[in-house]
Amino acid sequence: MRCSWKMMFVMAVGALAAGTGLRAEDLNKLRLLQDGYPRAFFFRQSEGLAAQQKISYPQWEACFGRLMGIEGKVLDEEVPGRSARNIDFFTKFKTAHPEQLVMLHYNGNARDPRDHTEKFFAGHWLYYNGAKIVEDVPAGAGESEIKVDNPGLFLVEIGRYKNANDDIGLCILDDAGQPDWRQSEQVQLLTVDASRKVLRVRRGCYGSSPRAFQAGKAYAAAHVTEGPWGDKSNLLWFYNYSTRCPRDAQGRTCAEVLVDELAARFLPGGELAAFDGLEFDVLHHNVGGGKGKRSADCDADGRSDLGVFDGINTYGIGVLDFCRRLREKLGPNRLILADGMGLANQRAFHILNGIESEGWPDLRDSQIRDWSGGLNRQWFWGRNAAAPVFNYINHKFTAPGAKPGQVKMADVPFSTHRLVFAAAVCTDSALCYSFAPPKPADELLGIWDELQKGTEKQLGWLGQPLGPSVRLAEQQPDVLGGRGNPVRDAFLRRLSGGVQFSLDAGGVKIAAAESGASQLHFRLAGVPCNGPDLFVSVTARGTRLKDYPPEVARLMWVGIADHGGPDLAAKGGAQGDAARHMSWLSDQQFTSGFYFSEVKSRSVDVEWTIEGAEPVWISSIRVYQHPDAIYREFEHGLVLANPSPRPYTFDLERLLPGRKFRRLKGSPQQDPVANNGAPVAGKIELQPRDGIFLVKQ
Repeated sequence: MRCSWKMMFVMAVGALAAGTGLRAEDLNKLRLLQDGYPRAFFFRQSEGLAAQQKISYPQWEACFGRLMGIEGKVLDEEVPGRSARNIDFFTKFKTAHPEQLVMLHYNGNARDPRDHTEKFFAGHWLYYNGAKIVEDVPAGAGESEIKVDNPGLFLVEIGRYKNANDDIGLCILDDAGQPDWRQSEQVQLLTVDASRKVLRVRRGCYGSSPRAFQAGKAYAAAHVTEGPWGDKSNLLWFYNYSTRCPRDAQGRTCAEVLVDELAARFLPGGELAAFDGLEFDVLHHNVGGGKGKRSADCDADGRSDLGVFDGINTYGIGVLDFCRRLREKLGPNRLILADGMGLANQRAFHILNGIESEGWPDLRDSQIRDWSGGLNRQWFWGRNAAAPVFNYINHKFTAPGAKPGQVKMADVPFSTHRLVFAAAVCTDSALCYSFAPPKPADELLGIWDELQKGTEKQLGWLGQPLGPSVRLAEQQPDVLGGRGNPVRDAFLRRLSGGVQFSLDAGGVKIAAAESGASQLHFRLAGVPCNGPDLFVSVTARGTRLKDYPPEVARLMWVGIADHGGPDLAAKGGAQGDAARHMSWLSDQQFTSGFYFSEVKSRSVDVEWTIEGAEPVWISSIRVYQHPDAIYREFEHGLVLANPSPRPYTFDLERLLPGRKFRRLKGSPQQDPVANNGAPVAGKIELQPRDGIFLVKQ
C-alpha cells in the first residue's frame, strides 16, 4: 500500500504528539484556559482559508497565529473537501503552537451520506414514518418507478435552498409487518406522481446495491435530513440517537458506532491525535425534522413517535448517553463541547466541558432582547460543566438573504458588538467570531479592537478578574422588602397557581397539585414597578425529571403579566423576549436573573413555568426597579455593560473610588469615536444597548 506525503505527515505528527505531549495532554496549559481576559480565538475562517489553494501555509499561519487558537472543520461530514488540506494545516499549526487551542468543529446531528458511512447500517439513520410498497420492484440499476400506498409522505424541492429531493430508504417488512433495515437499499427521489401513487427514483445510491422488493412485503421511508449547507453539499442524514435505535448485526446502536469512529480519530495514531478536542454543532436534545403528516420514527416500526415513548424522550437520553460514552473513550484531557444556545440543544451537563453559543444571545436576536436568558445559560453552564470549564460565544447575527436559504450578517452598530463582548467576559466565556470587523488591506482577517487592546495589539490585556460581575440592580432596594429573601410564611399568600405551596428547607416548596401534570405554573401577584425597568432575581433548585439521567436539567421560564396590557408572558419566543426569559434548574441551588425593560404599568405579576411536575424549592425572590447594568473589574481594566434600551450612567468614582481609566485607542477601521484613547473620570454614560472596555491607568 502506497502512502501519500500528506498521510505520512499526519501519521508522523500524530506519533510525535502522542509521544511528546505536543497535543498538550494537560489542557490547563492552553492559553485560552490560563491567560488573561478577553480569551479569544479564531473560528471557521481558519477552516475556509486553509481550504483555499491560493493561500500558502505560511500566509495562513501568520493570520491565525495572532489569537489563542483555532477551530474549524477538517473532516467531510458536512462540507465536501475539507479534509484535503485542513487536517495537515491544523496539525502542523498545533505542532508549532502547542499553547494554542486546536479544535474540531463537527456536525452532531447529521452527516453527508457520502462521507464514510460504511460502518453504519441502514437502521442507524433516522427516517420519517413511511409507506408500503404495493407493486413488485425488480433489482434493476438506473431509474425505477416504485408504487406506494401513501405518496404524500415523500417530498421534492426541500432543503435549505428548496432544490433538493428526499433521500429514501427501501427495506423488506418482516413477518410481523415491521421494517427490517438489515435488508435494504438507498435511493434518491426524482419525482412524485401523486395521482398514480408512484415515486420515480435513482437506484442503488450511497454504496447500496439495487435489490428486488415484493409487493405488500416492502417499505419506503424518507430520511430525516438537514441542509444542504453549501452548493456542493448533500442533504445530511440524521443519526438515530434514540435508545430505541435498531442495532446492527454486531448489536451496536448508531451512537456506539459514531463514538468508536470519533475516538479512533482522536486517540494515539489517529489523524486528529494532535487536536485538543471537538465542538458538536447543533446536537439536539429533541429529535429534529418533520411535522404534520410525517415526523421521526425512532424505533423503526413505521409509525411517527418523535422519540417519545410513555412520555420519555428517548432521543434526548440517547444523546446524553452518546456524550457520556465519548467522554469515557477520550478521557478527561480532551475538550468536548456542543451548541447550547437553543432550547432544543443537548443537556449533557457535567459531561461536556461547556457550550458554544452560536450568536449571543441568539442568531436572530441582534436587539439583545434575551439578555437575561443569554446570561443565565452561560453562567449555568459555567457552574455545571465538566472541568476544565470552557464556554465560548461565537459572535454573529444573521438575517435572511435575497434567495431561499441564503443568510447574511445583520447590520448592527459597534455598540452591539461591544455589548456582546462585555457579556462574554462578564460570564467567563471565551470569544470567537463569524462576524468579522473591517480589516486593514494587508490582513486576511480583521481582529476586534476589544480583543487585543486596540492598536496596542496585546492579548489577554484585561488580566484576571478581581471578582465576579456586579449587577447594579442588586444594589437598589428590594421592592419586596426582603420578605422573599428567604421566603417567609406570610409571603406564601402572595403566590398562587394550580400547585401546592409549603415552607420547607429554608424556602418555599412548589409541588404539583395533580398527578400527571407536565409542568409547574404559578405567579407572584401585585409586584410594584415604578418605571419601565424591573429586575427579578430567583434562587432555586429542583428535583430532577423522573426517568431521566441526573445530568438533564429542567427549563424554567420567568415572565411578567403587565396589568397595563395583555398577558405578556404568553408571548415569549423560543429563546425569550421582552416578556419572559429562560434559565436552567438542577438539584443544586442557582441564582438566575430576569430583566424586563418595557413594563407599562405600576404593578405586574411575576410568572413561573417550570418543565416537569417534580418539586421545586425557591429560597429567594428579590425584585428591583432598575436596569440590569453590569460591571466587572479586572487587573488591568474595567468592562461596563448597559442592556437597557435607554442610556445608563455608571458612577465610577462611587463604584471604584481612586481608580483611573482611559478608553482603548481603537483602529481607524472600527469605532475610533468610542475607542478614542481619552481618559475617563467620574461618571460615564453608555448609550442604549452598549458596552465599553476601559484600560486602567
